[in-house]
Amino acid sequence: MTMADEPTVRAILAKYETVLFNATHGGWEDWRALQLGGRLLFPARSRACVVYDFIVQRAMTALADDKAVRVIQRDETVKFIFADSVALRFKKANDNGLGSNIQTQATLGFVEQQQELPGLPNVHKVEVVYVLNRLQTRIEQVLVAARDGDTCLWNYDIAPDTGAQIIPLPMPNTGDSGRGARVKLRVVDEGKQHETGEK
Repeated sequence: MTMADEPTVRAILAKYETVLFNATHGGWEDWRALQLGGRLLFPARSRACVVYDFIVQRAMTALADDKAVRVIQRDETVKFIFADSVALRFKKANDNGLGSNIQTQATLGFVEQQQELPGLPNVHKVEVVYVLNRLQTRIEQVLVAARDGDTCLWNYDIAPDTGAQIIPLPMPNTGDSGRGARVKLRVVDEGKQHETGEK
């Protein structure tokens, strides 16, 4: 049995964070493009299923050529295995920041840390969860989360790699190192202003 170890998971998933983030946001945007608002009998449940499907399709496509990633599609769910060490699944976050689940044997096998996944001994089991804003109109956060049952062991926020570098800008040498900026104030003579009618 392997407990999900945050430093290990971070190290393995680091180069995939942009893919995971983009698949999640892309799946949400695919859902929004359907414009089904107000037409569904069970909107939250239907949305979660369709968004999940879109996210998984995007992730499978993006990771298809990566030899270090295996995809296991079974029992209407998909697990991604990274470097034979991290098992990951996508979920919508509940109010506690954990993946929303219907309790099944397969679910319990994934969310209980002491249970091993069939054929995958000693993997770190984590979820990539998306957290919606209060009105459920957009994704606020994408998290990698490890859980044990209904307890969050740890989580961290992921974001795309923007490729931006922070470049320090040179500071002007004013020669007045102890002073702040000089500000020149313009004083208007209120009395004169009223006499001439100028503003």
